[in-house]
Formats: sequence, structure tokens, C-alpha cells
Amino acid sequence: MSSLPPNRANTLKAAFRVCDVAPLVTSRDIERYYVNLSKVRKTEAIKKIKTRLDFLEPAEFCSLLFTGHRGCGKSTELRKIQHEWESQYKVIYIEADAELDILDAEYTDLYLVIIKKVADVLYTSELNFDRKLLNNFESWFKEITQETEQTVERSVSIGAEGEAGIKIPFISKLLGKIQAQIKGGDKQRKTVRQNLQKDIGRLQADINLLLDDAFVKLKSKYPEYEKGFLIIFDNLDRVPPNVAKHLFCDYSFQLQSLHCTIIYTAPISIVYSENNLSNFFDTPNIVPMVNIYEFEQDKNELDYNDEGITAIASLIEQRVEVDAVFESRQLLVDLAKASGGHIRQLMQIASQAFLTAATREHQKVTADDIIYSIKQEQFNFERSIPTEYYSALAAVYINKDVSKDEIGRLMLFSLWVFEYNGKNRWNYVNPVVRQIHAFQEAVKSATSNP
Repeated sequence: MSSLPPNRANTLKAAFRVCDVAPLVTSRDIERYYVNLSKVRKTEAIKKIKTRLDFLEPAEFCSLLFTGHRGCGKSTELRKIQHEWESQYKVIYIEADAELDILDAEYTDLYLVIIKKVADVLYTSELNFDRKLLNNFESWFKEITQETEQTVERSVSIGAEGEAGIKIPFISKLLGKIQAQIKGGDKQRKTVRQNLQKDIGRLQADINLLLDDAFVKLKSKYPEYEKGFLIIFDNLDRVPPNVAKHLFCDYSFQLQSLHCTIIYTAPISIVYSENNLSNFFDTPNIVPMVNIYEFEQDKNELDYNDEGITAIASLIEQRVEVDAVFESRQLLVDLAKASGGHIRQLMQIASQAFLTAATREHQKVTADDIIYSIKQEQFNFERSIPTEYYSALAAVYINKDVSKDEIGRLMLFSLWVFEYNGKNRWNYVNPVVRQIHAFQEAVKSATSNP
């Protein structure tokens, strides 16, 4: 994402561009557009990660889980962590969906991505792995994958090294080719993974030897990085629930066995696993929704919390001149209510409202533009929610709790249901989903036949 403009938008075009659903990335954008929401949502998860990083001594490592709904603001918080800790860690920020097939990811895939990124950073820092360690790893890896220097070289684009302006080290080429095969067809993926599984202990041990060596080399040349590497593995919250269970429950030990500090994002659905995630990782760090409701267990249609509505609306106010692009300030309140406290949904509906208003040649966003944009979001949900799930959604609406089963995890992962917490932990149906006729009929049926 390109850097956002420094001033608040005062035209529909500028407002559309500035309400990009992408997370804030640069320190400049974070300083200009970041809104502290600590008064209206529990932020201990974010603070706890920072404290844990602070408590680590040099050469001590840990693995942390950072979870919450997709689009709730985790990536922006992780970028803040990246900028805040760059003075003590060499931070490597990885976007999982750019490196992995997130629909079918194995922990070995993550291993390969991490060691390749570390190798790349070392090389660009004019540092090198210990030659003996590197030769041992490359020789073993070539043997089990049946690759040679010739086959690897042929797979590298002729112009790749020239475009990069540097000679790409062999280990990066080798790992890059294997990653491409894993992301390729099913047959290639299966073959590569079977080969790696033949001696998985050796893979883990060799990677840790390289990580230990990289830590020593890094700290020797750059004493400020006394705590070594901090790997931020973002966008793993996009893996589907079955893959999340496989990674974070079945192979949690392996994910925590690498000799570097790693923050893994994870889908909130994994917290609702019957396996009890805290048996595998330390207590997960959960970023909840911005609470825009007054929680009442026995009330179906909840009243709005004014402080929460004001806070979520301030995310738009921070980016646009409200009076210049909205026909009335009430429309901003309507947007906040439709968001359910979900940041990406807020930005998505807002940007569509700006686009709709401009398409209709309006000077400002009108109530009809807002209604239309919310409706389009509603139709997207209608197309994806199976009919038989509306009764389960009605139960969440009434009981304020989601079932701890496959259906419940799917509802959370798909953003049909949100989690809120503070004094209480509770669930509530996405306000856009609540507008769907089939949902309303399911609620009528459930309340008339309790």
C-alpha cells in the first residue's frame, strides 16, 4: 500500500483512497492515522506482547500467538511493534499469504520461509553463515530433495540476479525453488513434504544451528541487535480452521522449537478449539472487537454504547473532513453501527459509500449511499452463508455465545459472528448479517419455539 496523504480528505475521491482497508504500514502513516482504542476495547493482548519482548534477555527466545478476527487491526498493531522494537531486534516481517499456500500449510513450510528470510537478511547485511554449517545443510537438503546446483540454477530467472543488483546466495535459490514447488501442484507439494519428513529432526536441528550462527554474526556486527531476530509471521489468521488446528495444536511444539523469537498470528477460531489452545501455547493474546454495545445477557437487540460508537467513528474522522464528504454527521454514526466494531468492515463500507456517492454524481455521501453500501455487504454474506446455518446464528444472537464446534469456528472465521470481551466475554452476530431476512426468520422461529 502506498503511503496515505498527510491531510484529511475533503473530496469523495480522496476519502475513498484514504479509507483503504489495508493496514497502516509505515511509521508516518501510523503516526498520522492511528487511533488509540484502549478505552473501548481490551488492549492487554497488545501490551502483553510488548512486555514479553521486553522481559526477554539476549539469546532467550519465545513464540507468541496473536489472534483476533481478520480485519480487527492486528496487522497495524504488529507494524507498531515492528517499529518500536527495531532498535533491539532485527525484525523480519513475513506476510504468510505471499509465501505459503495458506489453504494447505504445514509447519515445515513455515520453517523453510523463516530460514530463507534469515539467509536473505544476512546476505544483504554482508554477513555469511558459517561455511561448514551451510555446506552441511545444503548437501543434506540437496540429497533429500534430489536437487543439484544445476537444477536449482536453471529454475532461477535469467534476469533475477541482475534485477536485484546482487548475486543471490545458493541457499536462497534452493529454498526458493522448494517453496515454489510446495505452492505449486498437489503432486509436487506431496513429494517435497514426504522427502522433508524422512528426517524431520535433522531439518529442525540444522535450521537451529544456522539460526544460532546468524544470531552470533548479527550481534557481532550490529551490537544494537542484542536480542537477535524477531520474526513477525502475519496473515496466518487467514488459514482455514482445519489448517489452524493442524498448525497450532497438532504441531505447536514444532512451531515453538526454533531458536528465534516469533510472533504468529492465528485465526480467532482456534481459541474455540476443544483441544484448549493454552495446553499447547502460552495464553493466546486476543484482540477483541471494539465494543459498541451495552451488553445484556437476556436482551436480544442490544443498545449501543455511545463511547464505543464515538471511538469507532473517530477512525473515519481521523482520515476525512466529515462535513466535507458526508451530508450529515449522523451518517458517520450509521457507519459505526454497521461495522459492529470491526475496523476493516467499517473501512470497507465507508469506501464503498464514497465510491457510490461519486458514481451517482453526489457532492457528498447521502443516507441512500450508506444504505446501498451496507446492502452490498449484506448481499455478500447472503451468498456465502448456507441456509442451514441461520438457526445456529440465531442461537448466538439470543445466547450471546458461540458453540465450541466446527460450526462455531466457521462462524467466527467467516466474520458472521464477533467476539467482544472486557468484564465479560461474549459473542454477537455481525450487524450486517442481522439484516438478512433468513436470519430474522430464524430468530422469530427460535423465540416463538424456545
